[in-house]
Amino acid sequence: MNTSRNRHARGPGPLLLLALLGACVSPAPESVYSPTETILEVVAVLRLHIDDDTYRFPPARDFTGKDVFRSSFNRLESLEQIHEEKIRSGHLRDVVLFAKGRALERITEFDLAARHYAEVEEMNSPLAEPARRAREINERIVDVERVRPGNDASIADALAQFEYRQELLEQLEREVDPSHYVYVIREELERTDLARAEYLRARSQIEDGLDASALRQYQRLVRRNQKSKHRNRHLLDLGELYADLSRNYARRVPPSSLEFDTVVFDEYAFGATRIFEAVSQQDGVLEKIEASRRLEAFLAFVLQVHDEHFPY
Repeated sequence: MNTSRNRHARGPGPLLLLALLGACVSPAPESVYSPTETILEVVAVLRLHIDDDTYRFPPARDFTGKDVFRSSFNRLESLEQIHEEKIRSGHLRDVVLFAKGRALERITEFDLAARHYAEVEEMNSPLAEPARRAREINERIVDVERVRPGNDASIADALAQFEYRQELLEQLEREVDPSHYVYVIREELERTDLARAEYLRARSQIEDGLDASALRQYQRLVRRNQKSKHRNRHLLDLGELYADLSRNYARRVPPSSLEFDTVVFDEYAFGATRIFEAVSQQDGVLEKIEASRRLEAFLAFVLQVHDEHFPY
């Protein structure tokens, strides 16, 4: 009888103790945002997305939800610091520099990308020849970016500069096809169209008679980039230009005056409302909310102008 009581008094057996101890010291689950451990891991992710069409679609996102090209570059920079001695001695240095160049050219840092490729080109590496070709392309893009009108250029000279820049990019696009550089060049062509439109709009603020030219350039921007991921943004810019033209007309010619022409005002106003309404009806795009708010505000302005012009 006593023996039975003593056996129960000794507490849980050794197997149960080991099980409890194991539960207490079990490792914590791995964090979703754990740091990248190897260079090849970053290179593999970058290689997976290097041929993505970033002209039509936004850049891919990594597991943290960030731009995969920008985050890959940041991770490679961090790994370079962590393994500085190994990389400096030559371990995977060509791979790191080449991968950084690929990431940099996708975030429009073409000059810096060319410098990274130039370093690889000087190494005894299988990547030397691809790096040479990549450096040449990035340097040509940098040269094209320098083609821009001067501060004292006339309208004709400025438009000629933009046309020449476009021709250079189109020639380069034909040379790099097929490769991922086609998407890079198309993005640069889109930026050229946008720069041309913004230039004319800025000049129209200080020079008379350029409103129609600015409007044509924004219409051209939308027409030429209908497949772009920024198409809705370009539409909003065009709609805002129409809205600004209607506001400027109402300021120059007060709605209450007899000289106010409702045909001119309504032509601009209709262009703005039509575009804002079209974008506001698109589901699944961020610009939908912005377009809805702009439409509401602009309609309030139009109603106020009509109320002043037709007081009864």
